[in-house]
Amino acid sequence: MEIFGANIPDQVRASIEGADVVICDVTRPNLNVYYEAGFAIGKGKAVAPVVNASFANAVTDLQRDGLFDNIGYKTYENSNQLAQLIVDLPSSSLSELYSKPVNHQQPLFLLDSFRKTDFRNAIVSAVKASKVFYRSFDPVEVPRFSSVAMIAETTASSGIIIPILGQHVDDADRHNLRAAFLAGLGHGLGRQTLLLRMLSQEQVGPTDYREVIKAVRDEAQIDELVRDFARNSLLASQSLNAVGGKAAKSALQRLTLGASAAENEFRTLEEYFVETAEYLRTLRGEINVVAGRKGSGKTAIFFRVRDSFRQERDSIVTDLKPESHQLSLFREELLKIVDSGVFDHTLAAFWYFVILSEILLTIKREADHRSKFDSRALSVAREIGDLLEETGVADSGDFTSRINRLGTFILQEIEQANAAREKLSPERLTNIVFRVGISQIRQLIHKHTNSRTQMILLFDNIDKGWPANGVHPFDVRLVRLLIEVLDKIRRDFNVAERDFMSVVFLRNDIYELLVENTPDRGKAGQLRIDWTDRAKLRQVIFRRLQASLKDHTSTFEQVWTRLFVPNVGARESFDYFVDHCLMRPRFLINIIENAVANGINRGHLRVEEDDCVDAVRQHSLYLVEDFGYEIRDVSGLSADILYSLVGVAKHLTKEEVINRFKEAGVEVAEQETAFRLMLWYGVLGIVTKDAREKFIYDYEYNIRRLEAELRLMKDETLYVVNPALHVALST
Repeated sequence: MEIFGANIPDQVRASIEGADVVICDVTRPNLNVYYEAGFAIGKGKAVAPVVNASFANAVTDLQRDGLFDNIGYKTYENSNQLAQLIVDLPSSSLSELYSKPVNHQQPLFLLDSFRKTDFRNAIVSAVKASKVFYRSFDPVEVPRFSSVAMIAETTASSGIIIPILGQHVDDADRHNLRAAFLAGLGHGLGRQTLLLRMLSQEQVGPTDYREVIKAVRDEAQIDELVRDFARNSLLASQSLNAVGGKAAKSALQRLTLGASAAENEFRTLEEYFVETAEYLRTLRGEINVVAGRKGSGKTAIFFRVRDSFRQERDSIVTDLKPESHQLSLFREELLKIVDSGVFDHTLAAFWYFVILSEILLTIKREADHRSKFDSRALSVAREIGDLLEETGVADSGDFTSRINRLGTFILQEIEQANAAREKLSPERLTNIVFRVGISQIRQLIHKHTNSRTQMILLFDNIDKGWPANGVHPFDVRLVRLLIEVLDKIRRDFNVAERDFMSVVFLRNDIYELLVENTPDRGKAGQLRIDWTDRAKLRQVIFRRLQASLKDHTSTFEQVWTRLFVPNVGARESFDYFVDHCLMRPRFLINIIENAVANGINRGHLRVEEDDCVDAVRQHSLYLVEDFGYEIRDVSGLSADILYSLVGVAKHLTKEEVINRFKEAGVEVAEQETAFRLMLWYGVLGIVTKDAREKFIYDYEYNIRRLEAELRLMKDETLYVVNPALHVALST
């Protein structure tokens, strides 16, 4: 390129636009190259990723991130081999192969970060405040950043919001690579793309897009920029055309299974949601706590229960989904100054105030809506607004920002009391929390509801963003106190002849810890939604296929064999996928989507056997890392613990597993805990006396039942690595 005296980014983009194919060497991650690959894909160019396999871990790192391995790359070790690769280059346009129609229901797409920092939280709060619905990629939920999925998400979006992180933030290197690719993709497709970084952050170096990154000073500037961008993106969504022109798409290209994360499909979830017994029990108010493993469908139930109650005339639905763990600093400061009894008393008061103020805020918002055609509603909204302003509850931002402001206010009051050497009794702390008096909030709720009103409170994500060094006992107490306070609020409303129900949605591992530390274990109605029934999983996929194909008359077998090879080896193809999904709907959807992407990339008219095998391999690589994070977040063990099992045989003894842990540096005191976690998560199962392989889900997720089986087998037990993970661990 002639770059002397020229604008280099413009020259780079012009050169890509003038090419037929762009060869990207991705041996070592490079922000400019990732941007250019994304830009080329967005412009409809063929992309040829190449990797120098002589570099240590180059292929492994590429497979772990998932960006290029499912669109096909080639390896070389010297210049002659590279020259041979260039002779035969791809010609397909990935943006045409994997594009999706514009999602008018949720037109914004956000690249989320692994750590939920104040910068990130301000962006999410601003998006929510804009009232423009969005989808996101969250590495906490899905660590593997698939290029195929991102092409689908970007083509379906009218606006893309991309935070750029400072190098001091955990996972910043990987996040900024994702950001580079997504920015290039957005620019190539002509989508509105907003890149943000903090002004205090060091200058980010990529030449290709450095000048389009907006530096922001504070939360107010973030809010202004994001709100304007969101509104403009919403307008732009009305005039966007589908990518790829009028070229006919194959049945596989038209197929969509929806999103594997309910947050990204809550506007369309009703079309294919499976109304399970667990959902119906929650809807009937029989349940106070819904517990399930990551990817088991808790949030899907949250959204469907919320939307079902919203359709009822006399219902007031308060749905709370904090975006990060905002109470950690608040908790640490309390622990410094009070004993556990005062801690519990203060946190109970905190939850009581938070829940009632959020219910009152919901009533105000409904009155705001009615005030457009009802003058009495306007006076209700004003009355509530005056009290909320007096108590410091702002009707702006989202729940995350409000709970953060309350925690900050309490800490400031505590610091002032300490400076004045005033004694912090339970009563004083409670008064700090309640400020002008909780009774006024209660009275207004009673005043603007009646005996026919049903108040519903749904609380999800309380365990999102918890510290990565294991769940602290006080975090479990925080959840326990929330559940107890919700029960107290129900009793208080009953006295006033008001109907109130609440449901808290928790990860199953958190709930296990909660039960162990709760004296009255049977008090709260609880429901576990872990999946053990293959027929129910089949129904989940069937409903999504029906919705995508607009075919509600064919059987599952007819629809499935139209799109997928009937068998993989001697196993039916659907059962082959289920064998490798750890009985979680999200994982099953991800595997099938990988298989479909493989089939499209290879020009197949249906998903063939090699597409299925590679999809399982790709997902297995993702699972090894994802499970490591899950285990670390609960136990504090290293996220790399599963890598200690690389190369193990499918069947092995406990001694062999423990030896692997020793070699990986797991402390002696933690080895038994680590082994039990392997069983609890389903990483390991047992080979029974009749030679069957059984995992935790074969025992209804009851670890005590599995351990009882182990005791009967005594020292003869052989353990088995779950096939979902063994694929990655054995390669």
